[in-house]
Amino acid sequence: MAQRFGGRRVASRAALGAYFCVRMDRLRQLQLLDIDGFTVSAYQLLLIALACVVLLGTNHLIIRRLLPWYYGREAVSPKNRSRVRGVTRFSLFSLLVIVILRILNIDITFVDEAIQDASSSDGPPVYFTIRISTIVKALIAFILANVLDILIEELLVQRFYRMHRSTTPTAAVLSEQEASAERFRAVRPFMYALATLVVLQDTGLADYVFYFFTERTTNGETIVTGTITVGNVVLAVGVFLFLRLLLMAITNLILGAYYRRSKVDTGSQYAINRLITYFVYVVGVLLVLQAAGFNLFALWTGAAALLVGIGIGLQQTFNDLICGVIILFERGVMVGDVVEIADHQVGTVRKIGARTATVETRDDIIIFVPNSKLIGENVINWSHVERKARFHVGVGVAYGSDTSLVKEILLQVAADHPRILKTPNPIVRFLDFGSSSLDFEIIFWSRDLLRIEDIKSDVRFGIDRSFRERGVEIPFPQRDLWIRGGRGLDRVITTQEAAHGLARGNGHPQPEEEKKDQPEEGGADAGAV
Repeated sequence: MAQRFGGRRVASRAALGAYFCVRMDRLRQLQLLDIDGFTVSAYQLLLIALACVVLLGTNHLIIRRLLPWYYGREAVSPKNRSRVRGVTRFSLFSLLVIVILRILNIDITFVDEAIQDASSSDGPPVYFTIRISTIVKALIAFILANVLDILIEELLVQRFYRMHRSTTPTAAVLSEQEASAERFRAVRPFMYALATLVVLQDTGLADYVFYFFTERTTNGETIVTGTITVGNVVLAVGVFLFLRLLLMAITNLILGAYYRRSKVDTGSQYAINRLITYFVYVVGVLLVLQAAGFNLFALWTGAAALLVGIGIGLQQTFNDLICGVIILFERGVMVGDVVEIADHQVGTVRKIGARTATVETRDDIIIFVPNSKLIGENVINWSHVERKARFHVGVGVAYGSDTSLVKEILLQVAADHPRILKTPNPIVRFLDFGSSSLDFEIIFWSRDLLRIEDIKSDVRFGIDRSFRERGVEIPFPQRDLWIRGGRGLDRVITTQEAAHGLARGNGHPQPEEEKKDQPEEGGADAGAV
């Protein structure tokens, strides 16, 4: 019985398949349109309709289902959401156009002509060709470029973002996520460069020669030794963008994880990233020149004399460049260090560039310091070993003051300031018995190196206030001056008294009685002032 029913199922399936094939053959034979040999059958229209239904369903699935699910798990900014929707719709529409062209077997040639003669006697000329298939390939290339751009960039951004922040989708998180996305903007131009190279290869424009490298033989003939083509230029751009993307991935993803695990300070991170950047760009320039069609050996040989002349003329510039590399290797000065340079300018190192270092002073003024100055001159680095330093504030008190009370007041003022470290403890030194005062000094540690003058000012304010409250006197300098003999001095004093008398009398001379009371000139041999 089972075999009988199994045989019936097989027979029914075979019959259904045969019926379906017959119907499809009839649809293929049913011509709906015939214009100058271009025909459209019902079967083709059915396939086009089926493709439209599938692509519309895919659009609904991606836009309404997959993307909201992904947005619920990852922090994606509104700008990137809109871009993903636009790329999805463009890709699906382009796929629909490609499917229609393939179903209808449309491959019209629009342009097919030679645009350049052969570069050599045995080479073919350069043809420029545009067909429907060329447009299809261009659409496929740019669809893949857009999709891979979205996937790679989103993957890199989300990985980078997870390594730095949480993925809770708040407004602040989304704005920071947009900022982190700027680090990987090289993905899009790189993918577009590859798509452009594919299109140029298909149209024939990749072989169009911009420049011929020629060489004259001993027989007087000129031969072509190399060429620079459109394809070489686009390939060179693609190589540069790839190296840039690789550099971003290395510094932000690979080294970023290492920095966090090893707790590498900011200055060391900057130095390592800079050295890797210089190395990648030097290699990148050589690869770009090679990809563009230049002969590097001939280029360096021909430019040797020119480079010597440039080196002599730009000696100081090259000195700064080499010093910049030395600074990054030695790390005597790093980004974030507080340094004191010429003219007692104190500031924070914000950037160490190829030729100059950027220092931001206490007054928020940017100073560009040549790298050679940081190596060839004395530079005080306040934060090279530790991010704290010791500072001094001096004060004098009157003789007879309670020195224990002075010490207590100074320590209390330092302990009350929030930006003075409690460890190491502040200390008070009795420096000396001065000419007018007992000299003390409060010594303290602080991490606020750049704004230390504000802290010193606060300490002085606190000392003055506490001394007034506790009755401790801050003396002013006093001098006892003894002058011996000298009739000239008596004459000066007499003249000054006479002048004061005229001033008191509003211009009238002194009375004779007052004059008689004055000592005669030279009547005293000594006086005290």
